[in-house]
Amino acid sequence: MPSQSAARSAKSQFPCVHPGCRATYQRKEHLNRHLARHDRAHRFCCPHCSSTLARRNVPTAQSVVPESPIDSSSIDLLRRHVRIYHPDRQPPSARTPKACSNCHARKERCDGGTPCARCARRGVHCSRNPHVDVAPEEDRENVPGTGGLLSADLVASVADASRWIGHEYIDIYFTKFHPIWPFLHRTTFDPSQEPCILIQSMLMIGLWIKGDREARHTAMLFHDRLLSAIRAQKDQWYVPESMGHRADSRPWPMATYQSILLQLIFAVLTAKLEVELDLNFRFRLPEPTYELLTALVATGRRLDLFSYPNMLARHHPTAPVALVWVGVEETKRFSLALYKLCRLCSTGGTSTSPANMDGGAGGLLTLADLDFCMPASDELWNGASAMEAEVVRQTGLQPTVRDNRSPGSWISQASAHLRDPGVRLDWI
Repeated sequence: MPSQSAARSAKSQFPCVHPGCRATYQRKEHLNRHLARHDRAHRFCCPHCSSTLARRNVPTAQSVVPESPIDSSSIDLLRRHVRIYHPDRQPPSARTPKACSNCHARKERCDGGTPCARCARRGVHCSRNPHVDVAPEEDRENVPGTGGLLSADLVASVADASRWIGHEYIDIYFTKFHPIWPFLHRTTFDPSQEPCILIQSMLMIGLWIKGDREARHTAMLFHDRLLSAIRAQKDQWYVPESMGHRADSRPWPMATYQSILLQLIFAVLTAKLEVELDLNFRFRLPEPTYELLTALVATGRRLDLFSYPNMLARHHPTAPVALVWVGVEETKRFSLALYKLCRLCSTGGTSTSPANMDGGAGGLLTLADLDFCMPASDELWNGASAMEAEVVRQTGLQPTVRDNRSPGSWISQASAHLRDPGVRLDWI
């Protein structure tokens, strides 16, 4: 009868799973070290012939190839083999293969394959795949992936990628940026359900706020690509003057408008050191950026987006009260954030012209456009749930209960007391 120690030893053996190998080990780490030898042998197979090189070479005086452009300390057996037996071929790099963008972003070990094993197992695009067309040199610098923060795949499928890398920057957005520009509803925000363009815009803000050079560089790459996409697809969100005021009840693409607003805010945030101020201390935006801002304002006007009755008309009469409340509050806060941005900006011309004073030809949003009362308090907006916020609102626990249905309480009505066409002082 075998002893207990023998039984315990037999039970704890770890066999090698490599085909043709019968080695067994009593410790898992010893097996892993053994398996690495199999992997290394496979890794250093000559790609041009059937030779197999199972170990790295220790450089000696005899192994140095004369007139070699590579330092002798970096020469290994595989490189030496290629130089001697395949002189017309390019020897492999002496450096450890660079991880693909996905493995680098996930901080995982990359095997350097083409594609790498981890990307192949997940079924995702690998940046090391030789069968994927490489971007032209002039476009390569526009790929958000510099510094390994975010891969180019994230631009194409950010909703999936956000589950493993975007949360850090989304948290930065809500922690640092959201208290200043609170036009997104955090409680109902779900990264897996939001449009890619909104997630990308939030990641861009989070990257910039993070502050290090690589993060900000990646944020700028996101900004350039997203602005190009927004301009290229303008026909999908812009309401031209020829269509007039659209009085239908179709839902507004608020996520798209919010994304454009984030891009405009980011443009002002990053250009504050390069764009000069006018005499009203407004930023003189470049013409393309200013046109995008006025296009967003014009679209909002033609949709009557800044009107409280029209905000309600977006929702079916049987829609849950909490859903309607969130939708209305979200539109209000978006409108106020857009007005705040308009207050900071002007075109390249003088901002004291009548066009810029009354928001007509200048196209900027004014107080007179805001046909709604002030939003609910931040406490309700950032509450645990929209239903709880609605209950609190209906029970009148707010310091000031606002009557949205009364035009007398709308912000636009206050503009008659605060603005006078005969007074040119631009103060609000």
